[in-house]
Amino acid sequence: MPARRSRARNVVALVACATVAGGCVALTAPAIAHADPTSCVATFNLLIPGTWETSENADPHQPVGILKPVADAITAVHGDRAEVYTLPYMARAFDNGHTYADSKIDALTKAEAVLTDVASRCTNTKFTITGYSQGADAAGDLASQIGNDHGPVPADRVLAVGLLADPGAGTKGAATVGPRTSGHGIADPRPRGMGTLSGRVASICDPSDLYCAIRKGDNPLLGSLGSILSKTPSANGDTSNVDGDAQLATALTSDFSGADLPALGEGVTALSQQLSQPNIDVGAVAATASSIATTLAPIADLIDSGTAHAATAQLSAAPVGSPEHNASQVLSKAGASDLSTALTTVTTIADTAGKLADSSSSTVAGASGDLPQLSTAATTLGGQVAPLTSVPADALASVSTVLSVLKPATVVGQVLNVATGVTALDVPGILHNLTVLPQKVAALDARGAHQVAGELNNQFAPLVKMAAAVDLRWVSQVLSVIPDPTGYTQIAALVASILGGVDVIRLATLVGQIQEIAWTAVEKLLPPPGRVPDPLGAGAAMAGLLPVGLDLASVAVNMLSGKASKTPPELLGTASNAAATSISTHTENVDLPALTGSLTTMAQSQGAEDLTALVGEGLKAASFFTSGAHTNYNSLVVDNAGRNAITWLSDWLNLQIGRSV
Repeated sequence: MPARRSRARNVVALVACATVAGGCVALTAPAIAHADPTSCVATFNLLIPGTWETSENADPHQPVGILKPVADAITAVHGDRAEVYTLPYMARAFDNGHTYADSKIDALTKAEAVLTDVASRCTNTKFTITGYSQGADAAGDLASQIGNDHGPVPADRVLAVGLLADPGAGTKGAATVGPRTSGHGIADPRPRGMGTLSGRVASICDPSDLYCAIRKGDNPLLGSLGSILSKTPSANGDTSNVDGDAQLATALTSDFSGADLPALGEGVTALSQQLSQPNIDVGAVAATASSIATTLAPIADLIDSGTAHAATAQLSAAPVGSPEHNASQVLSKAGASDLSTALTTVTTIADTAGKLADSSSSTVAGASGDLPQLSTAATTLGGQVAPLTSVPADALASVSTVLSVLKPATVVGQVLNVATGVTALDVPGILHNLTVLPQKVAALDARGAHQVAGELNNQFAPLVKMAAAVDLRWVSQVLSVIPDPTGYTQIAALVASILGGVDVIRLATLVGQIQEIAWTAVEKLLPPPGRVPDPLGAGAAMAGLLPVGLDLASVAVNMLSGKASKTPPELLGTASNAAATSISTHTENVDLPALTGSLTTMAQSQGAEDLTALVGEGLKAASFFTSGAHTNYNSLVVDNAGRNAITWLSDWLNLQIGRSV
């Protein structure tokens, strides 16, 4: 995602360098019988990059990302006396089949191993640890472990710890450098603090960076959700014995790491050709089919989860040619393809060919066994994915990064919008008017029907907006696992669950038709000056309203009883007989009217106002694990000398290193 534009800020006096460095440790002569190996250096400086700035296979001696200038500054000042090691680790978030927490655990595990190895080989070497964003999350956890005597190295061998945009900001013992923030990190402060490392840990956070500065007391929903997503490892495919947090975190992951979208069309063609040969290399067929399945699976998941439908409009508004706009085109074409059937087809081909390869020679006669059917299936596959493969290869090549983070960002945004939208609903008014409107129609009360229909249109507005873009039942499940002591989230979850079974689109369509017909009747009864009233015409119009009123009464009864059919959002505004097409049925055994008292109280509370105000911030924070919105630390001024965060951090680390050698 693009970086957020920097805003002008007041220069805030920072905690003086001496304050942060006040815990420096004096060196003593090591009590050892032999010298360290010649490969050992005076200081080992561990840098942990942020999300997507590195990978498991990166070269640790090639600095990367926002901390690269820090690495370069240490090398420039201390030369070969200081080793700079940029940790290679997963550095991902929900986009490779693993959660943010999985990635951070990977960083911690590898950092501990590196420090343990160096500390054991080089008994005189001192350490600095620096992290940015997800890397700061891991570095801060590592510092807390060390300061509380549970780390890979003793605390007296650590010279300094620098944390930039730390999701655990607010941890006791970490000195704040630069602007003060009114909140803490979205992953929560570390409960044990920095222990004996207090005074040697510096934390820098832009007050507008929601990674490290969110007011969770004001925003319990977003705060709880952030804690869940930043701390919960994935269920690794087994959700049979995991809690709701792990199920939620796992459900938000997408794995595009093995997807090769640009090669999809060529792969489908190659598969058909492989299966049309007189003698078929079943091993090659299995490999090709498996590759296609790996590419199709995450896109089909986006379509099936409803994420694609919810996100396409926003993506399509991006500049033409941008990865986001290309992603909207890919999702549109994917929606027009039969991906579910295609995935079943290609998986069957891969499994069958794989079994043949395991049980026979690598080459099998094309006319034998199930191979003719597989050849036919491969030909069918081309038609099933034809819309998707029609997208230009360069567009396909640009979208994986966007698609890979679409599910968590979109779903979290939906949750925030639904929670806020539920508090804006006038459920008592909706239930009352749904009871009254059919009565007005049956009494041929044109004015009354028009008035009540108008009120319902206004009352339905936030609900129609939600229903057109969100799977309310899925969102209600997300809401239900978020701990919220205020109770707002749980009420919102219950209401969203019930409304998830209501045919909102059909109701809105019928109410709109009643309003139009009733207005026509009113105009005939009370025409403009110069025109004669037409009671017969008004009566005819109202007679035409009766079938619509009966249809409305039927749907309303279903709503009030908790049983309803759903209508596709694209049918909003179409004729009632078309809108009556049912696509699914969902039954709730909860009494919606019984909840109206709680919902009314919630909607009128200060908490609801806070929740409404939250959405503006919340949608930015929704992708805290994927966003590039907090990358302006090279321009964030942190002291009276005008130094930015990167320069200050470099100078401070060099000072601590210099004092130790």
